[in-house]
Amino acid sequence: MKEKYTRTDFPSKNIKSETYYENGAFITKLYHDDKSTYVKEFITLTDGTKEIKHFTVKGVLAKLEYFVQDKRQGVETKYFIPKANKSIKSTKIYDDGKLHGESTTYNDNDEIIKQEVYALGKLTLKYLRDDSNTIIKIQIVDKDNVINLPKAEYEKLQRNIEDKPELFID
Repeated sequence: MKEKYTRTDFPSKNIKSETYYENGAFITKLYHDDKSTYVKEFITLTDGTKEIKHFTVKGVLAKLEYFVQDKRQGVETKYFIPKANKSIKSTKIYDDGKLHGESTTYNDNDEIIKQEVYALGKLTLKYLRDDSNTIIKIQIVDKDNVINLPKAEYEKLQRNIEDKPELFID
């Protein structure tokens, strides 16, 4: 049964949306140019946390994200679209709407191709890798912001400074 149904026509006339409540979740369908092609979002609200699952036209999960009081919170995960096996393309960690923690991008072989760490929305660390995906250098991008890193990332950085000082570059 559909409840709280809304329909929006955007000014461009190429995009339309439908939103309705079904089986405990708000469902939004975004139509591009015709009614047979749409992207679907499932929005569920649990204890003040809004979970949004984005699906492609073919029904493949493309992105999973969370919001608290309309600000991103927790892990945002993007998936490779052609793969229906939920192969991860990237993960980013948010706190109170700002990047705060590790941001990692993977290639389609599940190897890390980019690894950065943010503190309070500012890029603070970069991990540089070689062709065999081994960390070869660590760059502290914002030395003044290191103190604001999430606790686990700060402790990891301190261990690396003590155990592997040769990895650090300016």
